[in-house]
Amino acid sequence: MQRPSDDDQVLLVDALSWQAHYCTGRGSPIAARICQAVAQASQGVLRDEFPERVRFGDLIGLRVMAAVHRLALERQAPRVAMHLPTLGGTPPADARSWHNFDTAVVHALQEHPRALAWSLEHVPQTNETGRAVLLRRGLSLLGALELTGSVRLLEIGSSAGLNLRAGHLPGNPALELGPMPTIIERRGCDLNPIDPTTQDGRTTLSSYIWVDDVERFARLSQALRVAEQVPATVQRESALTFVNAVSLQHGAVTMLWHSAMWLYMSIDSRQGIQRRIAELGQQASATAPLVHLSWEWQPGGEDTFTLVLRAWNGRGHRGEPMLLATGASHGSPVQPVDLQPIAQDPLDLQPT
Repeated sequence: MQRPSDDDQVLLVDALSWQAHYCTGRGSPIAARICQAVAQASQGVLRDEFPERVRFGDLIGLRVMAAVHRLALERQAPRVAMHLPTLGGTPPADARSWHNFDTAVVHALQEHPRALAWSLEHVPQTNETGRAVLLRRGLSLLGALELTGSVRLLEIGSSAGLNLRAGHLPGNPALELGPMPTIIERRGCDLNPIDPTTQDGRTTLSSYIWVDDVERFARLSQALRVAEQVPATVQRESALTFVNAVSLQHGAVTMLWHSAMWLYMSIDSRQGIQRRIAELGQQASATAPLVHLSWEWQPGGEDTFTLVLRAWNGRGHRGEPMLLATGASHGSPVQPVDLQPIAQDPLDLQPT
């Protein structure tokens, strides 16, 4: 199935069908089945719970899957939970058990319409810590680029701020070309920040893990333990407001980082962030450099994400985009690329 553009208005059924197709291709048949069951029910018993059309970039399928997973995590959908690998369940084994699973999914959403409504209203916040290996790759290259000094790590769309603790999360030595720099500031923003030290925050983050993905579920559990020990600040504000308030600091590298969140923002917000980064780039100097690192979807690719670094220091680095890696959304597998210049930034961050 061809992936629509982020801002396309599509039929709800088509959006859910695309998500099911995507999950199937990534080895998550139970997650796919949730989307399929709800797509069918949205034309019948769940019709009143959904709009007819949705913006594709809102990824309605992720919101539906999170609602179902959360109900299972909170023990409000036991007939669903018994089949979810993340909860130690056994996947359906035959046509009858798959049918019963479909029925249990739809019944759970019928019984808990507020849980579904809440999930539909909120942007998915997987806060995928597998992407920490990409951030660590970018951090490890700063010395080679002669961007030395302590780092102020800033993140937009940071959810619970788990990846702001990247230096304390597992890395991949094959992707790193130097030691981790000292991070003196960990600060991010989100429209609805999640506190990973609370039970509600942990449940919310866990609900966004695909129900088949036991490895990601375990990785999140480890990151939640790190969050209790390593502080980070996540402000409740928009990405544009946050970036507009960013200033450079003498004696430190200011790094702005984001991953898998660009598609959720409006065109106006994207353009505003682009303008502010260009302004900061013009202000950057050897003693107050700026780095912008992103792991975002490559337009035209089904599931191709690119790690792109842009640096400004008032002399050798003027914001030219450099490709560092390609891979899948969750950060695995990853194919490293050694500082390969690219003509067109996938975020279209050309100076204006």
